[in-house]
Amino acid sequence: MTTALQVPGAAFQSCIDEAVKRAPFLIDRWSTRLVEAIYARSMTVPEPTERHQLQNVIMGLKKNRLLMETTFPVELKKSIADDFSAGSAQKTLSSAGSLSSVSFDELELMQDDQVQEAVERARVQQVIRLGCEAGLASFTARLSTARGFLVVKADSNPLRPEIMTQALLRTLQTLPVSSQTRTAWLVDGAKLMGEELQLMYVQLNEFLAAQGMAPAAYGVSSMLETKSMPGFSASNDHSGNPRFEPESGRAQDGVPSASRKQLLTLDHLHRLLTGDYDNSHPEHSSSSGYELEEVSHPEFSHTLPFALDVLPELEEKARTAKGARFGQLAPAPSLAELRAHLKTDAKSPGQSLAIEVVSMMIEQMAQDERLLLPVRQVIAGAEPAFLRLAVTDPRFFSDKTHPARRLLDTITSTSLGYASESAPGFQEFMQSLQEVAHLLAEEHASDAQHFSELLRNFERKQRRNTPENRQAQRRAVQALVQAEERNLLAIKIAAEIRVRPDFVDRHPLITGFLVGPWAQVMAKERLQKKFVGAVSAQPVYSQMLEDLFWSLDVAPSTEQRRQLVKVIPEMLKLLREGLESIDYPLEQSRGFFDALMVVHQASLKPPSELPAAPSGSIHSMQKMFESEDDAEGAPLWLAPKEVEHSGFMDDWADSLPAEPESAPQPALPKSKSYPASSAVPGSGASVRLHVGDWVELLVDMQWVRAQLTWVSPHDTLFMFDSEGGRKHSMTCRVLNHLLELELVKVVSQQGVLDGALDSVARTAMRNSVEGEGNGERNGSVKADPNGAGLR
Repeated sequence: MTTALQVPGAAFQSCIDEAVKRAPFLIDRWSTRLVEAIYARSMTVPEPTERHQLQNVIMGLKKNRLLMETTFPVELKKSIADDFSAGSAQKTLSSAGSLSSVSFDELELMQDDQVQEAVERARVQQVIRLGCEAGLASFTARLSTARGFLVVKADSNPLRPEIMTQALLRTLQTLPVSSQTRTAWLVDGAKLMGEELQLMYVQLNEFLAAQGMAPAAYGVSSMLETKSMPGFSASNDHSGNPRFEPESGRAQDGVPSASRKQLLTLDHLHRLLTGDYDNSHPEHSSSSGYELEEVSHPEFSHTLPFALDVLPELEEKARTAKGARFGQLAPAPSLAELRAHLKTDAKSPGQSLAIEVVSMMIEQMAQDERLLLPVRQVIAGAEPAFLRLAVTDPRFFSDKTHPARRLLDTITSTSLGYASESAPGFQEFMQSLQEVAHLLAEEHASDAQHFSELLRNFERKQRRNTPENRQAQRRAVQALVQAEERNLLAIKIAAEIRVRPDFVDRHPLITGFLVGPWAQVMAKERLQKKFVGAVSAQPVYSQMLEDLFWSLDVAPSTEQRRQLVKVIPEMLKLLREGLESIDYPLEQSRGFFDALMVVHQASLKPPSELPAAPSGSIHSMQKMFESEDDAEGAPLWLAPKEVEHSGFMDDWADSLPAEPESAPQPALPKSKSYPASSAVPGSGASVRLHVGDWVELLVDMQWVRAQLTWVSPHDTLFMFDSEGGRKHSMTCRVLNHLLELELVKVVSQQGVLDGALDSVARTAMRNSVEGEGNGERNGSVKADPNGAGLR
């Protein structure tokens, strides 16, 4: 029996529906096997009390089995919906609890119990994923095709193990059982759930194959995907699926394994961010579970520690050994020697941990291929300065506005504006960067004030924060904000005009003008009245509509020609004044005035003397002010001055030829390929841009590197800045169309510094899950002997 081929979108939705339909049966099989597994384990327990506890756990599972079967499909739908609405860039540690979703900044806001809960969630997720990886790869490949992707996008699979785990944990949280019982279920249940998901993925893969969905191809790992696992080499397993293995001599997340005598865990990192280590002493290190080198000096001070005395000597040795041109990578032996000295002479767990975190952070940034090589070399060479700062100022980690963090962020963010070393302005940028590098090499570069001065000087030379730039930014934002408010209100006013009882819709050109430019005039009038207050003048432009519609109705106006003659001059005067108030070009309204004159003359003269109706096209006015059901789809109109200030790009999407092959099109200049998946899963218009993102934008048939610097309050307008402070603004509709046509290509959607710190957090989470910090290596879920568990 064959199944008719389905289009990708329909097959994708069918697969999701099928998975939800199978969800109760998955829970039924899982709970049945779990009862058997817990019972078998209870038979091997010699202690009667523990055996009795396991029997109670079995009773609780049997009692809540039906409730789980009905709740799990509901929670699965919620988790899938959350995944679609949030987007991968916004998946948080608390919501997903996965190894890849840990955020450095979020970690500081978490409580100790939330950190432990996140680790347990990630551990459950890892065990489940290990049990279903074999079937997951093939299923994800076919589901990617069903969703319309040409290459596999694993993070766009709404049925991936992370989502299924989230639905399971949500289901368990709704049950009237203790946290100890839930944790006990997952001791054996995590592995069993992985096996059940493996079976489900195989069945869903066959389901998609029967609908004609071929597996998508596995593409080369994208820039940020490889950055999430630096220190790993890519290869293929026997099935042709990608596999990552640690490179020789390196640990996960690019941290040299030989230099790591102690492993960073999420708890350690959390304590560093919250300041728990600030005043701790060496004797406390054993209780933290973080083994330190023997400490030479027991007293602790926030002043420069003794270990820093060796820095000038080591740095001088490093410079002399290479012939010392700053901007080159620091010699590995000297840098390793520096780290070793600092760790040996650390006076607290916090100092030792700070050295480890800075080393990992700098190494990640120096490996980030979004940065050009000379920039990465400077960052790598600046590590000693940041090591000095980290051991004396723990605020570097917890304060995102710390001058040193802002300096790193500004340097890397500015460098993303250059696509190559030959890009205009790059040599000047490197000259400023090397000046910063020389100053960082100075011995006293170890406090926030020094970094603050470096930041101010660097920004001044880059002209990023000059009064002229700030004024231009304010002017552009003001123009776009008032344009957005006016356009949104004009859409509502246009709808009000159409439902008026005296509305006359016999003249398309006149109607297009009233619901278009004149609605803009009335919108500005209302906004001015709103800001000025009730004491302002009466809304004359709004009131004029009554006379205008009366004059358009030929029958009554013909009977009162004397009144019509009296009304027309004042009406024309108000129409012109209104258009001038929004800076609307009068030449574009000539067709409207010609059509209005024809109607008025029909009321004032015999039919034989009437001039011919204007034959001009009304297409442009209809397109410019065509009303849509929602603000996002409606074209926005900007006044010429607003266009000038904001660099507004017209809504030219509809002017593109429907059939490109019907006429020769100019060849587009080549641009480096930036896979959409390098930033977020998905491609084209499915990419969600946020302030700070970098793109390649085609402007005047030239590719320019631009940064998204502003999004309007209602998400209808986006503004980018390129080299020299040039503005490029557009509507959401135009941006989506450009993304679909690949005339806007995403370069980076996360700051280099933020990405490096998040990588440190992921390493800490991975170490916690694998149990390095607690002496556990088996990766299984352990029941908490103190009764704590997943809540």
